[in-house]
Amino acid sequence: MSIGKRIKELKAALHLTSAEMANKLNIPVRTIGSYERDEVPPGSKFLNQLIEILYVNVNWLLTGKGNMFISEKESLDLNYIAKLQERLHLSKDEVMGIIEILDSDASREMVMKFLEIKNGNKDALESLIYNLQGIKAIL
Repeated sequence: MSIGKRIKELKAALHLTSAEMANKLNIPVRTIGSYERDEVPPGSKFLNQLIEILYVNVNWLLTGKGNMFISEKESLDLNYIAKLQERLHLSKDEVMGIIEILDSDASREMVMKFLEIKNGNKDALESLIYNLQGIKAIL
């Protein structure tokens, strides 16, 4: 099945007309039609809006694999990762590495100390230096 047919299927599942979908996504209605007719492939703006606004699983749209929709949390996670990539000029793997580091309680505590230092907390600076010296001793 083509992307265009999946877009039609998506509209039917959401009970939307092309005009309603275009309105929700803030794009011209003719763009929806050109995607449905497979005249042009959907652009990244369209795909991001599907994720953010309609919680569409873009993998399903592009490949037909998986569920049609993702959860709101998955949508927010994907949106957050994309924004980090763009703002910090990082690859997806680099962003995922940062998230993995922050999942560690000790790493998260150190990052929070950096934030406290940024806000002028000198005690946090002393604590961070002490923690870093401990890490250095272990290495």
